[in-house]
Formats: sequence, C-alpha cells, structure tokens
Amino acid sequence: MDLNLLRVFVAVYETGTATAAAQRLFVTQSAVSQSLARMRRELGDPLFRREGRVLRATPAAQSLYPELHAALARIETAIAGVTEFDPGTSTHRFRLALSELGEVGFLPAILDALARTGPGITLEVVPLDVRALPEWLSRGKVDLAIASTPPPGEFVGELLKSERYVLLMSDSHPLARHTRVPRAAFLNAQHLATSGDSAAPGISTALDRVGLRYSPSLVVGHFSTIPGLLHAGPWVAVVPSSLAENWVQTWPLAARRLPVELEPIEVRLYARATSHESPALSWFQRTVVAAVKSAPRQFWSPPAASAP
Repeated sequence: MDLNLLRVFVAVYETGTATAAAQRLFVTQSAVSQSLARMRRELGDPLFRREGRVLRATPAAQSLYPELHAALARIETAIAGVTEFDPGTSTHRFRLALSELGEVGFLPAILDALARTGPGITLEVVPLDVRALPEWLSRGKVDLAIASTPPPGEFVGELLKSERYVLLMSDSHPLARHTRVPRAAFLNAQHLATSGDSAAPGISTALDRVGLRYSPSLVVGHFSTIPGLLHAGPWVAVVPSSLAENWVQTWPLAARRLPVELEPIEVRLYARATSHESPALSWFQRTVVAAVKSAPRQFWSPPAASAP
C-alpha cells in the first residue's frame, strides 16, 4: 500500500477531520478525501463515519491505528537518522500547547527565537487542556506542551522552572498587615480564582491536604483581570509568585505568604510521543527550552534545588 495513504489515515485518525489532516500534511482537503476513498476501497471498510463535524473511526480503523502509527513512527525515526534539519531554510509548522500564563510569559521569547533562527517556520499555539494532553501527545496533535500540572499517564517532561504561590490582595486589605496569613483568616477570606491557571487543581489539592480547603466566591477566565479586581474589591487570590512580584510594582497590591509552605509547582516541557529522534522536533524542543530560560525574570526562575 502507498505509504502516503497510511500517513493520511493516521492524520485523519489523530485530528478527527479531513481539514485538520490536510493542514498537518500540507495537502489539499480533496487530496485527503481521495486518499481515504482509495483506502476504503482497498480495505473494504468505511474506516471513518461522520458524526457532526468529526470523523469517528470504525472498529476496523481502531484496530489498524496502533500498528500503523507505530510503523510510521519507526519509519520517521529511521529517515531522521540519515537526514539533517536546517531551520534557516525550513518551512516546517509546529504546534505548541500553552496556558494563558505560558502565552504571557513565554510566547514572546519563543517567537523571537523562531524569527531569528527559523524565519520560514510557522507556529500554531493551542490553548492548553491538561485532560486532553495525553491524547494530544500520544497522537501527535501537538509537538510540545508546557504544563504545570502533569498530564495523566507515564509522561516525563523536562523541568523548566519551579514556581511558588502566594496570597495576593489589595495593600489596604486587612490581611495585608500579616507577613504570613493565619489559617483562620485564610479560610474566612473571600477568594478570587481564575479558570486560566493550569496549576490551580494541584494547588487546591495541596491546600486541601493540609486542611485549607476553600471555595472561591468569584471565578474569572483570565489572569489579566485579577489585579484590577483585587484593587477594587474585598477578594484575595492565590497566584504564582512571579506574577505577584510583577503586579505589585504597578498596582497597589500586597503579596503575603500562605498559612503553610507548599512545595513549588514544577513547570515542565512535554514532547509528542512520535518521532522523538526527529531532528526537527529536537531542534524545536531545544529552541523552546532556551527561549523559556531567556524570558523576563518575573516569568522564570531556575528549578528549585532538591532538598538534601
């Protein structure tokens, strides 16, 4: 069977649409449809059935995918071993999953690095979804992801930074007079949270473990709204210390220590499970790591040293 047909099959299976598969393979949607039609004739199975806007794999396609996926990965690895990747002339397209905080803190440095070393390379930024990340990485829907919550499964990411969390509030808030906020005062405070913090579930679990479970009275969608709301209202917010240090320089806010000392949140870089030895992916991974470490200090600090 034509190897290109297998590439189309895997791309459609992983992306769920002919349009997305065509974008990944740099071909037209009609070319994808023609390849699928040819595979259906040769295999005697519809392979995919449309459900709304998504193509759902048939049982036959589900049984084919693991073997074809693994075979293509081995072929890509073998080819990568005898080829070189030149970022200066490449027109490769990479996909990077980032949280809102990752876009604010890391994306400018990453884009600058790509512009300098790979001017023809394009980058697609995908909003981070930790629950979907295992599927994205295993199926190659994204090339890299930066996450502060480990994705389910046996994924080992490269440690980029360690981040501690603090309690942020207006500098006129009653709790601002404390260096470390008392437990009772923390629990009785009106908490503000953001759904854009990918580390929030881990922080909540850690606080709950030490008897500091709290329910936010206000949940917003973006980090950028937090400083103004804290300044104008009675709320407090558990936020990354890097953001707090940045905000207190431009807003009348105060950052205070939590009632208990928590282990820092680890921000890691995860790579897709296919073609780990690909020169293109390896270059992209090195470039992202270097860019993150060159980001403004308020958004990056070295990983915390391990305790003796």
